[in-house]
Amino acid sequence: MGAVSAVNMFSLRPGVTAAQFEEFSAELDQPTCLSFDVVESFEVYLVEGDGHQVDVVEIMTVRSWPEWESLRDNAPEFEPVLRRFAELVEVDSVTTLFTRHVPPNEEN
Repeated sequence: MGAVSAVNMFSLRPGVTAAQFEEFSAELDQPTCLSFDVVESFEVYLVEGDGHQVDVVEIMTVRSWPEWESLRDNAPEFEPVLRRFAELVEVDSVTTLFTRHVPPNEEN
């Protein structure tokens, strides 16, 4: 199957600010995820204005989704990440789209 990009969209819990999530993402979530070579890239975007109940969009590309899931669910490094994520995010609001990049035609 090869690399897959997961586009995660979700809402923050009531009372959680974008700044709180931004700090968590920049200081804990992204560095932890990117420290493992299965994760090829990880970008996080805060939604400006009315995102229709979406406050954050994350795009993570991994070389193997099953390998990523096993790592996320079993590596002790992810325990504080998952705990803090659940404190900040309405977990039931998380939607994930699995995507594959379509590169431009280089012949033009």
